[in-house]
Amino acid sequence: MPNLLSRGLFNLFFGARRKALQGLPGPQPGVLGNVGDFLGVPPWDVCARYGREYGGVTLVWMGPSPALVLNDPSVIEEVMETRRLEFEKGNVNEQVRPTVTDDTSFIAKQGEDWAGKRRTDPMAQPWSGDWLAAQVGPLRASITRSLEALLTQGPLDLTPALRRLTFDALAVTLVGEHLPDPAYDDFMLLAKGADARIKANLPLRFVRFPKGYEAAKTRYYGQFLERVRAARRTPTPGGQDLLSWTLREMPEMDDQVLAHLLGSSFYGGVFSCSTTLVGAFHQLQKSPDAEARLAAEAAALAEAPPSWEVLRGARWTEAVAYEALRILPAVRIFTRTPSADTKLAGVTLPAGTTLLISNQHLHRDPAHWTAPDTFDPSRWLDGGTARDPLGSGHFFPFGRGPRACVAAPLAMVFLQTALATLAARARVHVDSTEPFEEDFFFGVVLPKGVTGKFVARPVVTARQSVG
Repeated sequence: MPNLLSRGLFNLFFGARRKALQGLPGPQPGVLGNVGDFLGVPPWDVCARYGREYGGVTLVWMGPSPALVLNDPSVIEEVMETRRLEFEKGNVNEQVRPTVTDDTSFIAKQGEDWAGKRRTDPMAQPWSGDWLAAQVGPLRASITRSLEALLTQGPLDLTPALRRLTFDALAVTLVGEHLPDPAYDDFMLLAKGADARIKANLPLRFVRFPKGYEAAKTRYYGQFLERVRAARRTPTPGGQDLLSWTLREMPEMDDQVLAHLLGSSFYGGVFSCSTTLVGAFHQLQKSPDAEARLAAEAAALAEAPPSWEVLRGARWTEAVAYEALRILPAVRIFTRTPSADTKLAGVTLPAGTTLLISNQHLHRDPAHWTAPDTFDPSRWLDGGTARDPLGSGHFFPFGRGPRACVAAPLAMVFLQTALATLAARARVHVDSTEPFEEDFFFGVVLPKGVTGKFVARPVVTARQSVG
């Protein structure tokens, strides 16, 4: 807590601003506000602590500027759902814009072109469910191919290993094939450029992109444009990837827009999905019964032809994915700002006030969850997914409301297919079951120091696994 002198100086210079918001609880600010609380500590942990100490709405100060930390499901619902048009995403729009391009709805302004861009996104179309259902087989084949390579390696860092596996799998769903290594290298270079802007304490005009950034961007999105044009010239009859499906269903879509949407989709899924897989296997290592049950169900799935219907019947695999998303969500901070002065939580907020919306506390709120810090996939059985559906008050790993991640359904199919495919053929041995260090990359939690190896399982039939 700031000392008496520091608190006095803050009140001397900014007391009038503080008085206007005095009805809200929060920590005492010092001359730099409450910035010190966030130094050296993951911001989601700070937001969760505020939720425990001050309740659903916490007033903090970033220097002279007020900010609210929201841990109240009803207030979050207002901001992200019922009154969403009054609030824009935070400055993440400008931070990542050069990397993900203007054609994606991810960074579009809420009150301007967001709705139009969302309506034209291939993953938001009426036919996208049919496309998604067709991805189980291609995903399984891609993940199996990646696993065969991983089984030949010794101990490795699971985060980059599963990141590349995820990149390759999503490539198959989006363009029908794995992309070459240079494409992945360009993808990562562009991500590092956006990450530097997200983490910068300086105005963005002073943040330099990594060397070779512009050339990498030209190459990265250029390869998708080449694929779009080639597929338009020579369509693949019955092609199941998103590129082929979109050209059949939306032939009027501009080639470059489609190329940008395909390339940007990797940024929405690779880091979050791979982080979730790392978290899942880390938790399964500490839960041998849950891991054994997953392996048994996975063995049965491996004997059946891959299909959406078969995957939907894998209730334990689904429960493991849900529990990993609950206890270690990849995205734990969402930001919003009011477009104009507005009343929220009983006070009037100036336009541009930062709202920090965190799921860290709500996903582990002891008033809502039984044994909230325990990895227990069984909580999702027998109606658990109906009690706490994705995007609800205490469970929103992909966000809430209409601006929740458009690719969330794809993420769930990928996660369940990956868990089942990997568990059927290998045991993911994690070297340590202690809590792993968490960093931040591209707006997503980055597990650090989670090492391990993939150990091949003996071939077990479904009958043997249950008998």
